[in-house]
Amino acid sequence: MDLRLVNLGHSKSLEFWIDISDVKVAILSPWDEVAERFKVEGFDVLAIPFIRIVRRKVDFDPREFDVLIVTSKTSARIIVENEIKHGCVIAIGRKTAEVLRKAGMNPKVPSSFDSKTLYKEFFDELKDKRVAILRSNMGDPTLLKIPNAKEIVLYDIEFEWGEEQEKFLRDLDFDAIVFSSRMIVRSFFELSKRLRLFEDVVDALKDRIVVAIGPPTRNELEKYGVKAEIPREWTFDGVLEVLRSYGSL
Repeated sequence: MDLRLVNLGHSKSLEFWIDISDVKVAILSPWDEVAERFKVEGFDVLAIPFIRIVRRKVDFDPREFDVLIVTSKTSARIIVENEIKHGCVIAIGRKTAEVLRKAGMNPKVPSSFDSKTLYKEFFDELKDKRVAILRSNMGDPTLLKIPNAKEIVLYDIEFEWGEEQEKFLRDLDFDAIVFSSRMIVRSFFELSKRLRLFEDVVDALKDRIVVAIGPPTRNELEKYGVKAEIPREWTFDGVLEVLRSYGSL
């Protein structure tokens, strides 16, 4: 690739004059459809999951709540598969809302796809309601500040560590890498520490395109000394927009 220095807000950044088909993108999420989407868009994809989803038994009665907050696409899929419906739902994220709409619900969506924005924009509406927060075991504590809110954990997020992940960290054979959650960040760097590769990995990322979906993920990366770009829309569609921008420079 032909490289020249520019300022992208990183301590050490590079502008890439590239053909999209030449870009190898590392996708660390456990969802196969994400990797397939990037392949369809013309990217060379390396899909190595650094977390796994472990579902719990769904055991709650939606009739006991005035509002359901659904915080992720995974949570939405779980409640739809369990034939749970409700007349008042708030969904974090456009993709989360799409899953619910296909099941006949009409969710409201905060202007930015994160818990803090939801809390800020809907607090007055929710403060006197019985609220169920449907999410993973690693949810943002902000929503628990809502009076009469109850957290219902639908699934656990666990680190995925094995030979595949270890080889990935030793090779670092990619041009761009996408971090889509805080847990993926933690899994990635904690494994690198266990393998005594942490400093090498952090140094290598200075010469790669690093994209974080949302401020919480970016902030988690910064704890490990890594700077990242955030797409305008905090989704994988937004990540695609960021990566395509390198090909148009």
